[in-house]
Amino acid sequence: MDEKLLANIGLNKYESTVYWTLLKKGELEASKLSQLSRVPIGRIYEILRNLNKYGLVEIKPSRPRKYRTVDLKIAFELMYKRREEEALNELKLLREALDEIERQLSNDDSPKHVETIFWPDKFHDDELKETVTSFFEDIEHEICVVTPLKYKPGVSDQYDDSMSIFSRAYLDLAQRGIHVKILDSHSQLLPSIKELVDPIEDGSVKDHLKEFLEIRILETEHDFVIFDSKTLFLDIEDQIDTGTSLGMTQIHDESYTKRFKAKFEDLWTKGKRFDLA
Repeated sequence: MDEKLLANIGLNKYESTVYWTLLKKGELEASKLSQLSRVPIGRIYEILRNLNKYGLVEIKPSRPRKYRTVDLKIAFELMYKRREEEALNELKLLREALDEIERQLSNDDSPKHVETIFWPDKFHDDELKETVTSFFEDIEHEICVVTPLKYKPGVSDQYDDSMSIFSRAYLDLAQRGIHVKILDSHSQLLPSIKELVDPIEDGSVKDHLKEFLEIRILETEHDFVIFDSKTLFLDIEDQIDTGTSLGMTQIHDESYTKRFKAKFEDLWTKGKRFDLA
């Protein structure tokens, strides 16, 4: 069986690796499982608890504890029924959220020109790159980005996997002379940008990037992006699988976006400067 198939049933990288190892090796202690799967011992118990919660792995009451996979037919049938129920609940929550957005937008002080965009179930790198390029090509002066605590490394596989594309896009903007201001909560974005900047040997290129790319560190729950003080992007988080983005709300309303720009400037003054050098 292709291990990548496990991602299609909703397991993240660590969960897939641990489950695949148990399928191949059989009953194992946590320490041995950590060694064989190369999943850090500090994460192995959390991963095993998740797999047990999904009904894929059971715990043998022994000393030390051992873990083994549940019969595939039983486990997968229960998982399917649970996912079916979750999907129905998710659609219900989505409908309620859309109805609430529509209700709020009927108020006079609500933003105008609102567009909701939902991501596909699986983003191929080329598709994500094309989407980001399409969004960024109309920026004329400045982009302000706030990355929240939920995007710390290892918390969101979806976010971690997209960082190389976003970091390259931000550098491309800076090289175009667009001011890029990023307020970051120690996410995977920082090492990804440094990995691109460090090999640059041309001093004039680095000076140009320093002029147009500014990063400050501030741990915050806020999560939004502003283009040219005119367009606002708000993340739509999956309420079933928190840490995963369903899509985003795009708001073209200068007066409404102005409120978020003021909030960004307030947060910006509290941030600690991050040196790319």
